[in-house]
Amino acid sequence: MTKSELAKKRFKEGYHCSQAVLEAFSGEYGLDPVLARKIATPLAGGSGQGGECGAVAGALIALGMEYGMADPGDHEAFNNTFKKVGIFIERFREIHGNINCNQLIGIDIFSEEGLREFREKNIKLTQCIQYVEDAVEIVEEIICQDRMAE
Repeated sequence: MTKSELAKKRFKEGYHCSQAVLEAFSGEYGLDPVLARKIATPLAGGSGQGGECGAVAGALIALGMEYGMADPGDHEAFNNTFKKVGIFIERFREIHGNINCNQLIGIDIFSEEGLREFREKNIKLTQCIQYVEDAVEIVEEIICQDRMAE
């Protein structure tokens, strides 16, 4: 099963976007999938405030697992991480026009009315699942390109 397929499977099972994306990468980095889902929980729905899309947030953590700075003096890793973040954000915006949850889905899912509309229109499976899939695929493309260049 590909990372994208796993993420979509988890998302359909009821996990949130951030959880599904981060879990898809967890095994490659030795992160327990249950812990990955717990770590990613507060990032769902734009960190519970309608901010940055949870699929984007999960993807950025995955990029951190690959490129992140582990030593405070490793400025190269720090700069490279944010270079990859910029590439990710640019590609995601090219596809979807935004990285903000409320802007992407056009509603505030943390309002009573917004949550009702989210459920009635099945936005999770008509829109959000695409954000999950694309977030995973963009991260994979970034990492794959770098590994092939080595």
